[in-house]
Amino acid sequence: MNFVYPIIAFIMFAILQYNLLLAQTPKGEAQNPPSKRESLPKIKENVTKNKLCPECSRIYPGDIGFCSIDGKELVEFNEADLICPTCKEKANPGEKFCKKDGTQLISKSSADKKTSIPDKKVEINLPPDATPEEKTKAAMYHLMEGNRLREELNDYEGALEEYKKAEKINPELPSLHFQMGGIYWKLGNQREALARLDKCKTLLEAQPPETKSDENYQKRLQDVKVYINKLEKGLKPSEKSQRKELTLAERDERMKKALAENRGKWSEMIVIPAGKFIMGTTEDEFIPEETPQHEVYLDSYYIDKYEVTNALYWEFLQSIKSTGDHSKCFPSEPKNKDHTRGTPHKGWDYPYYDYPDYPVTRVDWYDAYAYAAWAGKRLPTEAEWEKAARGADGRRFPWGNVWDAKRSNVGPDAPLSVGSFEYGASLYGCMDLIGSVSEWCNDWYHPEYYRTSPSINPKGPETSTGTRVIKGASLFAPYAYKMRCAVRIFGKTEDRNKSIGFRCVKDHKSETGKTVKDASKQADNGKEVR
Repeated sequence: MNFVYPIIAFIMFAILQYNLLLAQTPKGEAQNPPSKRESLPKIKENVTKNKLCPECSRIYPGDIGFCSIDGKELVEFNEADLICPTCKEKANPGEKFCKKDGTQLISKSSADKKTSIPDKKVEINLPPDATPEEKTKAAMYHLMEGNRLREELNDYEGALEEYKKAEKINPELPSLHFQMGGIYWKLGNQREALARLDKCKTLLEAQPPETKSDENYQKRLQDVKVYINKLEKGLKPSEKSQRKELTLAERDERMKKALAENRGKWSEMIVIPAGKFIMGTTEDEFIPEETPQHEVYLDSYYIDKYEVTNALYWEFLQSIKSTGDHSKCFPSEPKNKDHTRGTPHKGWDYPYYDYPDYPVTRVDWYDAYAYAAWAGKRLPTEAEWEKAARGADGRRFPWGNVWDAKRSNVGPDAPLSVGSFEYGASLYGCMDLIGSVSEWCNDWYHPEYYRTSPSINPKGPETSTGTRVIKGASLFAPYAYKMRCAVRIFGKTEDRNKSIGFRCVKDHKSETGKTVKDASKQADNGKEVR
Protein backbone atom coordinates (compact mmCIF):
# COMPACT_ATOMS: atom_id res chain seq x y z
CA MET A 1 0.00 0.00 0.00
CA ASN A 2 2.95 2.32 0.48
CA PHE A 3 3.32 2.77 -3.29
CA VAL A 4 -0.31 4.00 -3.67
CA TYR A 5 0.19 7.36 -1.96
CA PRO A 6 3.02 8.53 -4.29
CA ILE A 7 0.85 7.66 -7.30
CA ILE A 8 -2.12 9.67 -5.93
CA ALA A 9 0.14 12.61 -5.16
CA PHE A 10 1.54 12.53 -8.72
CA ILE A 11 -1.98 12.53 -10.25
CA MET A 12 -3.06 15.45 -8.05
CA PHE A 13 0.02 17.42 -9.06
CA ALA A 14 -0.65 16.77 -12.77
CA ILE A 15 -4.26 17.98 -12.45
CA LEU A 16 -3.09 21.10 -10.66
CA GLN A 17 -0.58 21.90 -13.39
CA TYR A 18 -3.19 21.39 -16.13
CA ASN A 19 -5.61 23.75 -14.42
CA LEU A 20 -2.88 26.35 -14.11
CA LEU A 21 -2.17 25.98 -17.83
CA LEU A 22 -5.85 26.52 -18.65
CA ALA A 23 -5.93 29.64 -16.55
CA GLN A 24 -3.03 31.10 -18.51
CA THR A 25 -4.40 30.16 -21.96
CA PRO A 26 -6.60 32.77 -23.73
CA LYS A 27 -10.30 31.99 -23.74
CA GLY A 28 -11.28 29.72 -26.62
CA GLU A 29 -7.80 28.20 -27.05
CA ALA A 30 -7.78 25.53 -24.32
CA GLN A 31 -9.83 23.03 -26.27
CA ASN A 32 -8.49 23.89 -29.73
CA PRO A 33 -4.91 23.02 -30.62
CA PRO A 34 -3.17 25.67 -32.73
CA SER A 35 -3.24 23.41 -35.76
CA LYS A 36 -7.04 23.26 -35.69
CA ARG A 37 -7.80 26.85 -34.63
CA GLU A 38 -6.68 28.15 -37.98
CA SER A 39 -9.35 26.14 -39.84
CA LEU A 40 -12.29 27.23 -37.69
CA PRO A 41 -14.61 29.82 -39.25
CA LYS A 42 -14.68 33.24 -37.74
CA ILE A 43 -17.93 33.89 -35.93
CA LYS A 44 -18.13 37.51 -37.05
CA GLU A 45 -18.19 36.46 -40.69
CA ASN A 46 -21.33 34.41 -40.09
CA VAL A 47 -23.25 37.23 -38.44
CA THR A 48 -25.00 39.83 -40.62
CA LYS A 49 -23.76 43.20 -39.49
CA ASN A 50 -26.42 45.65 -38.46
CA LYS A 51 -26.26 49.36 -39.27
CA LEU A 52 -26.65 52.41 -37.07
CA CYS A 53 -28.17 55.82 -37.69
CA PRO A 54 -25.52 58.37 -36.67
CA GLU A 55 -28.26 60.86 -35.78
CA CYS A 56 -30.82 59.00 -33.67
CA SER A 57 -28.85 55.77 -32.95
CA ARG A 58 -31.60 53.49 -34.25
CA ILE A 59 -30.35 50.07 -35.30
CA TYR A 60 -31.37 48.56 -38.64
CA PRO A 61 -30.68 45.32 -40.55
CA GLY A 62 -27.58 45.40 -42.71
CA ASP A 63 -29.50 45.65 -46.01
CA ILE A 64 -31.14 48.98 -45.07
CA GLY A 65 -29.43 52.13 -46.32
CA PHE A 66 -31.16 55.10 -44.66
CA CYS A 67 -32.93 55.90 -41.39
CA SER A 68 -36.73 55.97 -41.71
CA ILE A 69 -36.96 58.65 -39.01
CA ASP A 70 -34.53 61.34 -40.08
CA GLY A 71 -33.32 60.12 -43.47
CA LYS A 72 -29.66 59.93 -42.45
CA GLU A 73 -27.43 57.42 -44.23
CA LEU A 74 -26.75 54.44 -41.99
CA VAL A 75 -23.22 53.44 -41.02
CA GLU A 76 -21.61 50.19 -39.99
CA PHE A 77 -20.53 49.94 -36.39
CA ASN A 78 -18.97 47.60 -33.88
CA GLU A 79 -21.76 45.86 -31.98
CA ALA A 80 -19.40 45.42 -29.05
CA ASP A 81 -19.74 49.17 -28.50
CA LEU A 82 -23.52 49.00 -27.97
CA ILE A 83 -24.77 49.73 -24.46
CA CYS A 84 -28.06 50.30 -22.69
CA PRO A 85 -28.61 54.06 -22.19
CA THR A 86 -30.23 53.47 -18.77
CA CYS A 87 -28.28 50.71 -17.03
CA LYS A 88 -25.10 51.04 -19.15
CA GLU A 89 -25.01 47.27 -19.63
CA LYS A 90 -22.95 46.20 -22.66
CA ALA A 91 -24.66 44.24 -25.43
CA ASN A 92 -23.86 40.85 -26.83
CA PRO A 93 -23.41 40.48 -30.62
CA GLY A 94 -26.74 40.61 -32.44
CA GLU A 95 -28.72 42.20 -29.58
CA LYS A 96 -30.78 45.34 -30.21
CA PHE A 97 -32.51 45.71 -26.85
CA CYS A 98 -31.32 45.49 -23.25
CA LYS A 99 -31.95 42.06 -21.75
CA LYS A 100 -32.58 43.64 -18.32
CA ASP A 101 -35.07 46.43 -19.00
CA GLY A 102 -35.91 46.15 -22.74
CA THR A 103 -34.49 49.59 -23.62
CA GLN A 104 -33.23 50.00 -27.17
CA LEU A 105 -29.44 49.79 -27.26
CA ILE A 106 -27.37 52.66 -28.61
CA SER A 107 -23.71 53.21 -29.39
CA LYS A 108 -21.44 54.32 -26.56
CA SER A 109 -20.66 57.55 -28.41
CA SER A 110 -24.36 58.33 -28.70
CA ALA A 111 -24.86 57.54 -25.04
CA ASP A 112 -22.14 60.01 -24.16
CA LYS A 113 -23.96 62.63 -26.25
CA LYS A 114 -27.26 61.90 -24.50
CA THR A 115 -25.74 62.35 -21.09
CA SER A 116 -24.60 65.75 -22.19
CA ILE A 117 -28.18 66.77 -23.11
CA PRO A 118 -29.90 68.03 -20.00
CA ASP A 119 -33.42 66.83 -19.16
CA LYS A 120 -34.42 70.46 -18.91
CA LYS A 121 -35.41 71.75 -22.32
CA VAL A 122 -32.94 74.08 -23.94
CA GLU A 123 -34.12 77.15 -25.77
CA ILE A 124 -32.26 77.85 -29.01
CA ASN A 125 -32.29 81.47 -30.06
CA LEU A 126 -31.31 81.83 -33.68
CA PRO A 127 -29.96 85.20 -34.80
CA PRO A 128 -31.89 87.00 -37.57
CA ASP A 129 -29.04 86.38 -39.99
CA ALA A 130 -28.72 82.67 -39.22
CA THR A 131 -27.33 80.61 -42.08
CA PRO A 132 -29.33 77.73 -43.65
CA GLU A 133 -26.91 75.30 -42.02
CA GLU A 134 -27.55 76.84 -38.58
CA LYS A 135 -31.33 76.70 -39.12
CA THR A 136 -31.18 73.06 -40.21
CA LYS A 137 -29.05 72.17 -37.19
CA ALA A 138 -31.44 73.93 -34.82
CA ALA A 139 -34.50 72.29 -36.41
CA MET A 140 -32.87 68.86 -36.20
CA TYR A 141 -32.06 69.46 -32.52
CA HIS A 142 -35.74 70.04 -31.73
CA LEU A 143 -36.74 67.10 -33.91
CA MET A 144 -34.33 64.75 -32.12
CA GLU A 145 -35.31 66.14 -28.72
CA GLY A 146 -38.93 65.42 -29.59
CA ASN A 147 -37.99 61.89 -30.61
CA ARG A 148 -36.17 61.45 -27.30
CA LEU A 149 -39.14 62.62 -25.27
CA ARG A 150 -41.46 60.33 -27.21
CA GLU A 151 -39.32 57.20 -27.18
CA GLU A 152 -37.65 57.38 -23.77
CA LEU A 153 -40.29 59.09 -21.65
CA ASN A 154 -43.55 58.58 -23.62
CA ASP A 155 -43.99 62.34 -23.26
CA TYR A 156 -46.17 62.98 -26.33
CA GLU A 157 -47.17 66.50 -25.37
CA GLY A 158 -43.55 67.46 -24.77
CA ALA A 159 -42.50 65.82 -28.03
CA LEU A 160 -45.18 67.73 -29.93
CA GLU A 161 -43.95 71.00 -28.42
CA GLU A 162 -40.43 70.27 -29.69
CA TYR A 163 -41.73 69.32 -33.14
CA LYS A 164 -43.62 72.61 -33.38
CA LYS A 165 -40.41 74.48 -32.57
CA ALA A 166 -38.66 72.58 -35.36
CA GLU A 167 -41.50 73.41 -37.74
CA LYS A 168 -41.15 77.14 -37.09
CA ILE A 169 -37.49 76.93 -38.08
CA ASN A 170 -37.82 74.56 -41.06
CA PRO A 171 -41.32 73.42 -42.11
CA GLU A 172 -40.01 71.51 -45.15
CA LEU A 173 -38.67 68.41 -43.34
CA PRO A 174 -40.69 65.34 -44.44
CA SER A 175 -39.59 63.32 -41.39
CA LEU A 176 -40.84 66.08 -39.08
CA HIS A 177 -44.39 65.89 -40.41
CA PHE A 178 -44.24 62.11 -40.32
CA GLN A 179 -43.38 62.21 -36.62
CA MET A 180 -46.05 64.84 -35.93
CA GLY A 181 -48.60 62.66 -37.68
CA GLY A 182 -47.73 59.80 -35.34
CA ILE A 183 -47.98 62.04 -32.27
CA TYR A 184 -51.37 63.44 -33.26
CA TRP A 185 -52.59 59.90 -33.85
CA LYS A 186 -51.37 58.91 -30.36
CA LEU A 187 -53.21 61.92 -28.93
CA GLY A 188 -56.45 60.95 -30.72
CA ASN A 189 -56.46 63.81 -33.25
CA GLN A 190 -57.02 61.79 -36.42
CA ARG A 191 -57.77 64.74 -38.67
CA GLU A 192 -54.53 66.55 -37.81
CA ALA A 193 -52.62 63.28 -38.08
CA LEU A 194 -53.87 62.88 -41.65
CA ALA A 195 -53.03 66.49 -42.46
CA ARG A 196 -49.45 65.95 -41.30
CA LEU A 197 -49.06 62.73 -43.25
CA ASP A 198 -50.47 64.46 -46.33
CA LYS A 199 -47.84 67.18 -45.88
CA CYS A 200 -45.10 64.55 -45.54
CA LYS A 201 -46.32 62.85 -48.74
CA THR A 202 -46.36 66.16 -50.63
CA LEU A 203 -42.82 67.02 -49.53
CA LEU A 204 -41.53 63.56 -50.46
CA GLU A 205 -43.14 63.76 -53.91
CA ALA A 206 -41.46 67.12 -54.46
CA GLN A 207 -37.96 65.71 -53.96
CA PRO A 208 -35.46 65.94 -56.83
CA PRO A 209 -35.17 63.05 -59.34
CA GLU A 210 -31.91 61.77 -57.88
CA THR A 211 -33.65 61.28 -54.51
CA LYS A 212 -36.73 59.64 -56.05
CA SER A 213 -34.57 57.04 -57.80
CA ASP A 214 -33.37 55.69 -54.45
CA GLU A 215 -35.06 52.48 -53.28
CA ASN A 216 -35.33 53.76 -49.70
CA TYR A 217 -37.22 56.82 -50.93
CA GLN A 218 -39.84 54.62 -52.58
CA LYS A 219 -40.21 52.61 -49.37
CA ARG A 220 -40.62 55.75 -47.24
CA LEU A 221 -43.24 57.13 -49.60
CA GLN A 222 -45.09 53.82 -49.63
CA ASP A 223 -45.07 53.69 -45.80
CA VAL A 224 -46.63 57.15 -45.66
CA LYS A 225 -49.35 56.12 -48.14
CA VAL A 226 -50.10 53.00 -46.10
CA TYR A 227 -50.56 55.03 -42.90
CA ILE A 228 -52.77 57.54 -44.71
CA ASN A 229 -54.94 54.72 -46.02
CA LYS A 230 -55.26 53.19 -42.54
CA LEU A 231 -56.29 56.48 -40.96
CA GLU A 232 -58.79 57.22 -43.73
CA LYS A 233 -60.62 53.98 -42.98
CA GLY A 234 -61.35 55.22 -39.45
CA LEU A 235 -63.03 58.45 -40.61
CA LYS A 236 -66.78 59.01 -40.52
CA PRO A 237 -68.57 59.05 -43.90
CA SER A 238 -69.01 62.83 -43.70
CA GLU A 239 -65.31 63.26 -42.88
CA LYS A 240 -64.33 60.99 -45.77
CA SER A 241 -66.45 63.03 -48.17
CA GLN A 242 -64.99 66.30 -46.87
CA ARG A 243 -61.47 64.95 -47.12
CA LYS A 244 -62.09 63.74 -50.69
CA GLU A 245 -63.30 67.19 -51.70
CA LEU A 246 -60.21 68.75 -50.14
CA THR A 247 -57.95 66.25 -51.89
CA LEU A 248 -59.56 66.93 -55.25
CA ALA A 249 -59.24 70.67 -54.73
CA GLU A 250 -55.54 70.20 -54.09
CA ARG A 251 -55.34 68.06 -57.23
CA ASP A 252 -56.91 70.83 -59.28
CA GLU A 253 -54.32 73.32 -58.08
CA ARG A 254 -51.53 70.85 -58.80
CA MET A 255 -52.83 70.28 -62.34
CA LYS A 256 -53.12 74.00 -63.04
CA LYS A 257 -49.57 74.59 -61.91
CA ALA A 258 -48.21 71.63 -63.91
CA LEU A 259 -50.01 72.77 -67.06
CA ALA A 260 -48.69 76.30 -66.70
CA GLU A 261 -45.16 74.89 -66.55
CA ASN A 262 -45.32 71.96 -68.98
CA ARG A 263 -48.27 72.30 -71.38
CA GLY A 264 -45.97 73.28 -74.23
CA LYS A 265 -43.70 70.31 -73.63
CA TRP A 266 -46.47 67.73 -73.28
CA SER A 267 -48.32 69.07 -76.34
CA GLU A 268 -45.28 68.86 -78.61
CA MET A 269 -45.87 67.01 -81.90
CA ILE A 270 -43.39 65.48 -84.33
CA VAL A 271 -43.67 65.33 -88.12
CA ILE A 272 -43.41 61.85 -89.55
CA PRO A 273 -42.32 62.28 -93.18
CA ALA A 274 -44.23 60.78 -96.07
CA GLY A 275 -42.87 57.57 -97.49
CA LYS A 276 -42.78 53.80 -97.28
CA PHE A 277 -41.98 51.58 -94.32
CA ILE A 278 -41.95 47.90 -93.40
CA MET A 279 -45.05 46.81 -91.45
CA GLY A 280 -45.79 43.50 -89.78
CA THR A 281 -43.72 40.39 -89.16
CA THR A 282 -42.16 37.74 -91.38
CA GLU A 283 -43.75 34.32 -91.75
CA ASP A 284 -40.97 32.58 -89.84
CA GLU A 285 -42.04 34.36 -86.62
CA PHE A 286 -45.21 32.20 -86.66
CA ILE A 287 -47.56 34.99 -85.58
CA PRO A 288 -50.44 34.87 -88.06
CA GLU A 289 -52.10 38.17 -87.06
CA GLU A 290 -48.82 40.03 -87.77
CA THR A 291 -48.29 38.54 -91.21
CA PRO A 292 -47.58 38.91 -93.98
CA GLN A 293 -44.86 41.51 -93.58
CA HIS A 294 -45.57 44.15 -96.18
CA GLU A 295 -44.55 47.57 -97.46
CA VAL A 296 -46.87 50.49 -96.72
CA TYR A 297 -46.86 54.07 -97.95
CA LEU A 298 -48.09 56.80 -95.58
CA ASP A 299 -48.62 60.48 -96.15
CA SER A 300 -46.79 62.73 -93.69
CA TYR A 301 -48.52 63.46 -90.40
CA TYR A 302 -47.98 64.87 -86.92
CA ILE A 303 -47.89 62.62 -83.86
CA ASP A 304 -47.67 63.50 -80.17
CA LYS A 305 -44.16 63.20 -78.82
CA TYR A 306 -45.56 62.02 -75.48
CA GLU A 307 -48.59 60.06 -74.35
CA VAL A 308 -51.49 62.20 -73.14
CA THR A 309 -50.82 63.02 -69.49
CA ASN A 310 -53.14 63.18 -66.49
CA ALA A 311 -52.88 66.98 -66.52
CA LEU A 312 -53.84 67.32 -70.20
CA TYR A 313 -56.76 64.95 -69.78
CA TRP A 314 -57.83 66.77 -66.60
CA GLU A 315 -58.03 69.97 -68.65
CA PHE A 316 -60.29 68.19 -71.15
CA LEU A 317 -62.57 66.99 -68.32
CA GLN A 318 -62.81 70.50 -66.90
CA SER A 319 -63.86 71.79 -70.32
CA ILE A 320 -66.55 69.11 -70.69
CA LYS A 321 -67.77 69.84 -67.17
CA SER A 322 -67.98 73.60 -67.66
CA THR A 323 -69.43 73.66 -71.20
CA GLY A 324 -71.37 70.42 -71.42
CA ASP A 325 -70.28 70.29 -75.08
CA HIS A 326 -70.19 66.72 -76.42
CA SER A 327 -70.48 67.69 -80.09
CA LYS A 328 -67.07 66.29 -80.96
CA CYS A 329 -67.61 62.93 -79.27
CA PHE A 330 -68.04 59.72 -81.25
CA PRO A 331 -71.65 59.65 -82.51
CA SER A 332 -72.52 56.23 -81.11
CA GLU A 333 -70.81 56.53 -77.71
CA PRO A 334 -72.92 55.46 -74.68
CA LYS A 335 -75.45 58.01 -73.45
CA ASN A 336 -74.68 60.24 -70.45
CA LYS A 337 -70.95 59.57 -70.76
CA ASP A 338 -68.86 62.19 -68.95
CA HIS A 339 -65.46 60.70 -69.94
CA THR A 340 -64.25 60.54 -66.35
CA ARG A 341 -61.29 58.17 -66.17
CA GLY A 342 -61.28 55.25 -63.79
CA THR A 343 -63.04 51.96 -63.15
CA PRO A 344 -65.43 50.69 -60.46
CA HIS A 345 -62.38 49.33 -58.64
CA LYS A 346 -60.07 52.31 -59.21
CA GLY A 347 -62.22 55.39 -59.49
CA TRP A 348 -61.47 58.89 -60.67
CA ASP A 349 -60.28 59.76 -57.17
CA TYR A 350 -57.55 57.10 -57.30
CA PRO A 351 -54.17 58.60 -56.17
CA TYR A 352 -52.61 57.73 -59.55
CA TYR A 353 -54.41 60.74 -61.01
CA ASP A 354 -52.71 63.10 -58.56
CA TYR A 355 -49.56 62.96 -60.71
CA PRO A 356 -49.76 65.47 -63.57
CA ASP A 357 -46.96 63.89 -65.64
CA TYR A 358 -48.24 60.29 -65.54
CA PRO A 359 -49.87 59.01 -68.76
CA VAL A 360 -53.63 58.96 -68.31
CA THR A 361 -54.99 55.41 -68.00
CA ARG A 362 -58.30 53.64 -67.44
CA VAL A 363 -59.82 55.48 -70.38
CA ASP A 364 -61.79 53.59 -73.01
CA TRP A 365 -61.69 54.14 -76.75
CA TYR A 366 -64.60 56.59 -76.63
CA ASP A 367 -62.72 58.72 -74.09
CA ALA A 368 -59.58 58.76 -76.22
CA TYR A 369 -61.57 59.64 -79.35
CA ALA A 370 -63.39 62.49 -77.58
CA TYR A 371 -60.19 63.97 -76.17
CA ALA A 372 -58.46 63.85 -79.56
CA ALA A 373 -61.36 65.60 -81.28
CA TRP A 374 -61.55 68.21 -78.50
CA ALA A 375 -57.82 68.89 -78.92
CA GLY A 376 -58.20 69.32 -82.69
CA LYS A 377 -56.52 66.01 -83.40
CA ARG A 378 -57.48 62.37 -83.95
CA LEU A 379 -56.40 58.90 -82.90
CA PRO A 380 -53.62 57.35 -85.02
CA THR A 381 -54.21 54.55 -87.44
CA GLU A 382 -52.41 51.33 -86.67
CA ALA A 383 -50.02 51.99 -89.55
CA GLU A 384 -49.27 55.54 -88.39
CA TRP A 385 -48.48 54.32 -84.90
CA GLU A 386 -46.21 51.52 -86.14
CA LYS A 387 -44.24 53.75 -88.51
CA ALA A 388 -43.65 56.32 -85.75
CA ALA A 389 -42.34 53.49 -83.58
CA ARG A 390 -40.12 51.48 -85.94
CA GLY A 391 -39.12 53.92 -88.65
CA ALA A 392 -38.78 53.07 -92.34
CA ASP A 393 -36.33 50.19 -91.86
CA GLY A 394 -38.62 47.78 -90.01
CA ARG A 395 -36.68 47.71 -86.72
CA ARG A 396 -38.02 45.49 -83.92
CA PHE A 397 -37.84 48.14 -81.18
CA PRO A 398 -37.92 51.94 -81.43
CA TRP A 399 -34.16 52.18 -80.88
CA GLY A 400 -33.04 49.18 -82.96
CA ASN A 401 -33.20 45.39 -83.20
CA VAL A 402 -31.73 44.43 -79.82
CA TRP A 403 -33.84 44.58 -76.66
CA ASP A 404 -32.54 46.89 -73.92
CA ALA A 405 -34.67 47.20 -70.77
CA LYS A 406 -32.76 50.33 -69.74
CA ARG A 407 -34.27 52.19 -72.70
CA SER A 408 -37.86 51.50 -71.78
CA ASN A 409 -40.29 52.16 -68.94
CA VAL A 410 -40.93 48.53 -67.93
CA GLY A 411 -41.39 46.55 -64.73
CA PRO A 412 -43.81 46.96 -61.81
CA ASP A 413 -41.56 49.52 -60.11
CA ALA A 414 -40.83 51.55 -63.24
CA PRO A 415 -41.19 55.33 -63.11
CA LEU A 416 -44.37 56.45 -64.83
CA SER A 417 -43.58 60.03 -65.81
CA VAL A 418 -43.75 60.47 -69.58
CA GLY A 419 -40.42 60.90 -71.31
CA SER A 420 -38.42 59.29 -68.48
CA PHE A 421 -36.29 57.28 -70.92
CA GLU A 422 -34.63 59.65 -73.36
CA TYR A 423 -32.55 56.92 -75.00
CA GLY A 424 -35.65 54.86 -75.72
CA ALA A 425 -36.94 57.36 -78.27
CA SER A 426 -37.84 56.24 -81.76
CA LEU A 427 -35.94 57.25 -84.90
CA TYR A 428 -38.21 60.30 -85.17
CA GLY A 429 -37.97 61.27 -81.49
CA CYS A 430 -41.25 59.86 -80.13
CA MET A 431 -41.10 58.78 -76.46
CA ASP A 432 -42.52 55.78 -74.59
CA LEU A 433 -43.81 53.90 -77.61
CA ILE A 434 -42.66 50.71 -75.89
CA GLY A 435 -43.23 50.32 -72.15
CA SER A 436 -45.16 52.89 -70.11
CA VAL A 437 -48.74 52.19 -71.33
CA SER A 438 -50.30 50.58 -74.39
CA GLU A 439 -52.16 52.97 -76.70
CA TRP A 440 -55.52 53.05 -78.43
CA CYS A 441 -55.58 53.31 -82.23
CA ASN A 442 -58.49 54.29 -84.45
CA ASP A 443 -58.71 51.04 -86.46
CA TRP A 444 -61.10 48.18 -86.00
CA TYR A 445 -59.12 45.01 -85.31
CA HIS A 446 -59.14 41.91 -87.50
CA PRO A 447 -56.48 39.15 -87.23
CA GLU A 448 -56.23 38.72 -91.04
CA TYR A 449 -56.46 42.36 -92.05
CA TYR A 450 -52.85 42.48 -93.34
CA ARG A 451 -53.65 39.94 -96.06
CA THR A 452 -56.03 42.32 -97.81
CA SER A 453 -55.04 45.75 -96.47
CA PRO A 454 -54.25 48.55 -98.96
CA SER A 455 -50.62 49.49 -99.44
CA ILE A 456 -51.34 53.24 -99.21
CA ASN A 457 -52.66 54.84 -96.00
CA PRO A 458 -54.45 51.76 -94.58
CA LYS A 459 -57.12 52.60 -92.01
CA GLY A 460 -58.29 49.20 -90.84
CA PRO A 461 -61.51 47.30 -91.65
CA GLU A 462 -64.35 49.51 -92.89
CA THR A 463 -67.01 47.84 -90.75
CA SER A 464 -67.10 47.04 -87.03
CA THR A 465 -65.37 43.90 -85.79
CA GLY A 466 -66.29 44.56 -82.16
CA THR A 467 -62.75 45.42 -81.06
CA ARG A 468 -60.22 48.20 -81.67
CA VAL A 469 -56.47 47.96 -82.26
CA ILE A 470 -54.14 48.65 -79.32
CA LYS A 471 -50.42 49.13 -80.02
CA GLY A 472 -47.32 49.21 -77.88
CA ALA A 473 -46.64 46.91 -74.96
CA SER A 474 -47.12 48.44 -71.50
CA LEU A 475 -44.77 48.29 -68.52
CA PHE A 476 -46.64 45.15 -67.40
CA ALA A 477 -45.68 43.11 -70.48
CA PRO A 478 -44.27 39.75 -69.34
CA TYR A 479 -41.23 39.48 -71.61
CA ALA A 480 -39.24 41.25 -74.32
CA TYR A 481 -40.88 39.41 -77.22
CA LYS A 482 -44.13 41.16 -76.39
CA MET A 483 -42.36 44.53 -76.56
CA ARG A 484 -41.83 44.49 -80.34
CA CYS A 485 -43.24 47.37 -82.38
CA ALA A 486 -45.13 44.93 -84.61
CA VAL A 487 -47.16 43.34 -81.79
CA ARG A 488 -50.93 43.67 -82.28
CA ILE A 489 -53.38 43.58 -79.39
CA PHE A 490 -57.00 44.65 -79.17
CA GLY A 491 -59.80 45.63 -76.82
CA LYS A 492 -63.48 46.46 -76.79
CA THR A 493 -64.32 50.13 -77.22
CA GLU A 494 -65.67 50.28 -73.65
CA ASP A 495 -62.66 48.55 -72.02
CA ARG A 496 -60.79 50.43 -69.28
CA ASN A 497 -57.46 49.19 -68.06
CA LYS A 498 -54.55 50.49 -65.99
CA SER A 499 -52.19 49.58 -68.82
CA ILE A 500 -53.95 51.47 -71.64
CA GLY A 501 -53.63 55.16 -72.52
CA PHE A 502 -53.22 56.94 -75.86
CA ARG A 503 -51.56 59.67 -77.91
CA CYS A 504 -52.91 61.69 -80.85
CA VAL A 505 -52.05 62.58 -84.43
CA LYS A 506 -53.19 65.15 -86.95
CA ASP A 507 -52.82 65.67 -90.68
CA HIS A 508 -49.75 67.50 -91.91
CA LYS A 509 -50.01 70.28 -94.49
CA SER A 510 -47.11 70.97 -96.80
CA GLU A 511 -45.69 74.39 -97.55
CA THR A 512 -47.77 74.52 -100.72
CA GLY A 513 -50.94 74.05 -98.74
CA LYS A 514 -51.60 70.54 -100.02
CA THR A 515 -52.85 68.10 -97.45
CA VAL A 516 -51.39 64.66 -97.09
CA LYS A 517 -54.55 63.28 -98.67
CA ASP A 518 -53.66 65.15 -101.87
CA ALA A 519 -50.26 63.47 -101.82
CA SER A 520 -51.80 60.03 -101.51
CA LYS A 521 -53.90 60.68 -104.62
CA GLN A 522 -50.71 61.44 -106.52
CA ALA A 523 -49.28 58.14 -105.35
CA ASP A 524 -52.41 56.33 -106.52
CA ASN A 525 -51.84 57.81 -109.99
CA GLY A 526 -48.31 56.47 -110.06
CA LYS A 527 -46.66 59.85 -109.68
CA GLU A 528 -43.59 60.29 -107.55
CA VAL A 529 -44.24 61.98 -104.22
CA ARG A 530 -41.52 64.18 -102.80
